[in-house]
Amino acid sequence: MPAQGVAIDIGTSGIRAQLLELGSGRVIRTRVTSRNPVPGANVMDHMSFAIQHGEKLAHELITEACTQLIASLQPDDLKRIAVCGNPIQLSLFEGIGIQDLAYAGDNMIDNHGIVRQERRGHIINGDFLGYPKAEVIIPPAIRHEIGADALAMMVKSGFLDDDYCMVTDYGTNAEMALKIGDKIYTGSAAAGPAMEGQQIRCGMLASPGAISDLVRTPQGWQTKILNREMYTEDGPIINLRSNMARNTGAVPKGITGTGVVSMVYALQQDDQISENRMFHDPVSITRKVRFGIDDYREAGKAIGAIRAGHLTLMLIAKVDPRQIKTMYMAGASGTYVDPVKAKHVGLIIPYCTVAKQVGNTSLELAKDLVLRPEYLDELNEMRKRLLTDHTMFAASDIFRDLYTYEFGYWNEGMPISRYKRGLERYGVEGYLDEQMPPKVDRLYERDIRDIGESIETLELSPMMTASWSCSRCGTCVRGCPEKALTLEDGVFRIRTGYCLGTACQRCQESCPEHKYDYSAFKISQPSAVGKTPERF
Repeated sequence: MPAQGVAIDIGTSGIRAQLLELGSGRVIRTRVTSRNPVPGANVMDHMSFAIQHGEKLAHELITEACTQLIASLQPDDLKRIAVCGNPIQLSLFEGIGIQDLAYAGDNMIDNHGIVRQERRGHIINGDFLGYPKAEVIIPPAIRHEIGADALAMMVKSGFLDDDYCMVTDYGTNAEMALKIGDKIYTGSAAAGPAMEGQQIRCGMLASPGAISDLVRTPQGWQTKILNREMYTEDGPIINLRSNMARNTGAVPKGITGTGVVSMVYALQQDDQISENRMFHDPVSITRKVRFGIDDYREAGKAIGAIRAGHLTLMLIAKVDPRQIKTMYMAGASGTYVDPVKAKHVGLIIPYCTVAKQVGNTSLELAKDLVLRPEYLDELNEMRKRLLTDHTMFAASDIFRDLYTYEFGYWNEGMPISRYKRGLERYGVEGYLDEQMPPKVDRLYERDIRDIGESIETLELSPMMTASWSCSRCGTCVRGCPEKALTLEDGVFRIRTGYCLGTACQRCQESCPEHKYDYSAFKISQPSAVGKTPERF
């Protein structure tokens, strides 16, 4: 039996993993999870949870999920594991501190006495995952804010070989970079999970059964459903003006992020959204799958954050937006979304003439390291040479100003004309007017380029449990918006992947006896966690 390796992409809203044959590089099989195991809806929530409730607990949650995911791939002779992700996810995976990631700027870190963690590419032993005979390869972060996933986005897309271009990994934590000559400007917008199909009433990750697109036909909007091979099939046809659906073809289970973008586009095209009109009745695709006004607003938060991030980088670089003609689109959403629709709603820079869809670059970098571990040395050298100017959007007055307009437009019915007037102060009049469709260069049909013999979506969500003395009235359980909390035999249980974490905590706030203690929860029966891995 040939030796095997596993490539893992730890994303903010889910984990993807592939089993590979080391000699040939053949992909054997693919498994994905529908959620990240750390409570929270975005990367900032994950960081907040770890800092407030223990980095060791967050480490255990991620390693437990990865252990189960690797086991589901059924490796026979596992020799090597490589992971990729943003700095917070990889730090939690490895069990190193994340305090230095919580502050914007060196002065804040020094003033708080925070120890900076070393995030060069390195190798550790797989004992903490239950595979002591396997080495685990962790790629470098460029800087503490610019992680291995951003490096993968630039390296695996062709972005570094281009000029006057932009690349974005469209996900919960939307990494983006702008290249002007030898200078690279980077940022990361906490767009929220709508781009991954989450915090949408009927949302789901890009997996079999998900609505990934809507196409206009004479009969109405034809839904496109991902099948088991992750190609699209025709689903129900919907008429947005009459809110009627004709159930033909494949039956959808939910809506993924690209389907959300297409729905927003379709609503705008059919005049269901305008300065004087906001739809109120949910769009019924099937009896169980619907899209409502709250979903539209949630999508708007994500789209608005990304559009504000793009313009912020161009303004900081002092470049005329009309010079940026090429857009590289990475990640599942960047692969499956229709670039024409994406440009119309604001996910692509307005003056883009060429949109290149490049797939899941983070998983591809992990695969490279599994098959060629010496590539780690090249990445560490590249880390030294890559000059970047990173903007922390949370501390940027420009971003804050632009996002205020975006939020007003998407969530409060602010006229787009007012937003356009606001852009005049930055000297970019007409920025939102350009709508020439881009030329589309789709390099891969699927975000995961090769799925092997099969792909399965697993509902892996580690359980946290706690118990204390109270009346067991159940108010906390009933108040959980994600149904993540249960009470069984006097024990409170949280499915961590469904919990919104520190951004919610309605369970604790709603307790009439003030006895609910979120911090008391611990991981329940981990299979292979405990000590922090050692580097070598």
